Amino acid sequence: MPPGDSVGESTVSGYRVGMRQILPIWILFFINLFNYIDRYIVSGTLDQLLDDFDLSFSQGGLLTTIFIVSYMILSPVFGFLGDRYNRSYLIAVGLFIWASSTFMCSYASTYWELLVLRGVVGIGEASYAALAPPIIADLIPAAQRTFYLSFFFIGTPVGGALGYIIGGGISERWGWRWAFRVSPPVVTLLAIATLFLVPNPERGGADNANASVQLTHSQEIRAGQNPIVQLAVETWTLLKTKSYLYTTLGFSCLAFTVGSLTQWIPVYVVHASDMAGTPYSNSDANYIFGILTCVAGFVAIPLGSVLSKFLERYTMKADALINAVGMLVTSVTLYIAIAMAPYNILVFWVFAMITQIAAFIGWAPNTAIILYTTPALMRSLAQAVNILFSHLLGDAISPTIQGELSDRIKEAFKDFDISISTAVALEYSFFLSSFVCVLGSVLYFMAAENVIEDRAKAADTVVSRRPTMASRSRENSMLNASGYLRDEYNSDQEDTRPLIEPQEPGIQG
Repeated sequence: MPPGDSVGESTVSGYRVGMRQILPIWILFFINLFNYIDRYIVSGTLDQLLDDFDLSFSQGGLLTTIFIVSYMILSPVFGFLGDRYNRSYLIAVGLFIWASSTFMCSYASTYWELLVLRGVVGIGEASYAALAPPIIADLIPAAQRTFYLSFFFIGTPVGGALGYIIGGGISERWGWRWAFRVSPPVVTLLAIATLFLVPNPERGGADNANASVQLTHSQEIRAGQNPIVQLAVETWTLLKTKSYLYTTLGFSCLAFTVGSLTQWIPVYVVHASDMAGTPYSNSDANYIFGILTCVAGFVAIPLGSVLSKFLERYTMKADALINAVGMLVTSVTLYIAIAMAPYNILVFWVFAMITQIAAFIGWAPNTAIILYTTPALMRSLAQAVNILFSHLLGDAISPTIQGELSDRIKEAFKDFDISISTAVALEYSFFLSSFVCVLGSVLYFMAAENVIEDRAKAADTVVSRRPTMASRSRENSMLNASGYLRDEYNSDQEDTRPLIEPQEPGIQG
């Protein structure tokens, strides 16, 4: 068999991407697409949910919050498990949980039933979000990886836009319950496809077999490793990697902005367009914003991949710089869009489109940084920790912060017409997101200064969790038990005896 024909080929030289790699990525793409359709179904049906269950706005918002909280908390758990067990099986289990709980949402008879079930949906979706990008990284060599990651991430804005459109359209025709019955059959089929068609490739197999050291659960137990301690140690190890930390915080700033836009732009358009003399209904604002989001995703995410490939000819900092410049442009165009809306809503839409393109352009390069600055055996956890912080510091809090800020500003304009006071309050509160984008840009520039060194270290780093040798000192045993990292750059120092025993590459966990 020619080199590269099999999934998990451990030699980079001659590695070819064939149907055995592309088919799993297509399946993961559709999982991502339906994840975001399902996530924004609630937004598209929110009016009917509020009426049917007689909910306040805060109760309606909690339906999204409970999903995000369970999603971000469970992501590190699945990431930790994904570095140790078969990732395809974990994704499939999560998809079955997601499909069944979403379907049960359509039969919820009380608000509390619906709230609990939305929390369970978050558990199911956390499985794929933490594990899919690392699988792609282990299927595709680094030179082609950003392109395939960009294809995977196109499902994010497109799915979100379709969630608005499908949720609103179906709920208007047949009621909100049928909107929750769209994704479960498809997700169930995707779960079955994942079990049989998505491999669990050798960790690091598409990069360097020498950096791919796998383990079994029994080995961890015999080594006396405490999973909670190991999770804490490995998370701390990730956060000590400067480019990883700055990239994660930078993406949190992006998530903060996107969360605010998703929640408040349609409301702002309704009131700002009224001031501009071209009033929009709520459904019109949602529909146009959804279409623009979909188009922006199609344009920006492949463009980010192309730019990454082109700029890497000149600098290995390309991915970080794309994100840094993208967030800076997002800050400027968002400011212009928000400021122009009360005067000319068409100008607003133009700059809103540019804002989304600038925001989305760095998504695939961002994930590429996360994956290549961490050792192969820690990629699932690295992706999961990134998810945790980007939601915790981003879209889990930004809608509430902006809402609270808008309420306070609105008090100062309470003597004005309701549309004017609401539009002005939201306009001023959006400037916070513009500032956060500047902060994110600075963080990505800081990541660019460290990414070359961190990438080289990750490529030559082995995470070992083998049972400790009885002849070793207690200190060395503790290092092994915690999965501590060995930097091979230091192998030429005085004591060349490795703290961690080398293993044969390719052992499946």
